[in-house]
Amino acid sequence: MTDDAAGPPREVLRLGAIPGATPDKWAARWHARFPEVRLQVEYFDDAGQLERLRAGTADVGYLRLPEGEDLDAVVADPETFHRVLLYREDPVVCASREHWIAAAEESVTAEDIAGEPMVDPADMVDPADGDVHAPQSGAQLARAERLAMEVVASGAGLLILPNSVARMLSRKDVVIRRIEDRPGYAVGLCWLRSADDEAVQEFIGVARGRRAGSVRSAGSAETSGRSGRSGRATPAGARGGRPQPGAGPRPGSRRGRPPRGRRPKR
Repeated sequence: MTDDAAGPPREVLRLGAIPGATPDKWAARWHARFPEVRLQVEYFDDAGQLERLRAGTADVGYLRLPEGEDLDAVVADPETFHRVLLYREDPVVCASREHWIAAAEESVTAEDIAGEPMVDPADMVDPADGDVHAPQSGAQLARAERLAMEVVASGAGLLILPNSVARMLSRKDVVIRRIEDRPGYAVGLCWLRSADDEAVQEFIGVARGRRAGSVRSAGSAETSGRSGRSGRATPAGARGGRPQPGAGPRPGSRRGRPPRGRRPKR
């Protein structure tokens, strides 16, 4: 594989991943198709991804946006960045097993949990803790969320997280229930237009499920910021959207929920 721009062939493609992301299938497909270009996956916190791309810390980066925010609105500099939406991730609420939420079979509504005390992981972050451009371990990345989950387990409040992050931090004394009527998190990939080349385009194709041997259509939806797929689908390489086959019952049933404020009988 050679670069579209003048210069030597790329030897390494750096992917900036985020907590909850699981790009293992992408990495396996990439290695099988392009063994001459090493895919280097480094994990960072959700925040600061655009700055990392600008600084050249990563060539392509995951973006997971706060609930209800649009990818195009956040990446508001189309002259600088390419972006593509891959899927939308369900929001979930985490609660102590002693909380009434534990009696809800699979989901609750935003109205159900309105007025409940909430735990904010941001309150547990040390501003002087670490460099936004430095790759970190999964344990470091989730430190604030893990502390927040401990507070939840004590029964002191509820915690709302993307599904993939909640599952990554799951523990036996905490239950996780989908929130039915919240917009969820947009998840996509972003990269600098100035760094766009054949390797980046091929990786975007792998992430979007393009089969080996298919013709790459430069300038298609993959660089326009539009996925072309249903926004509810969860592609290979990511977790946290709708459950996949074999992952348990489909969320949506509200049977079994007790009246608000009452704990389930033991």
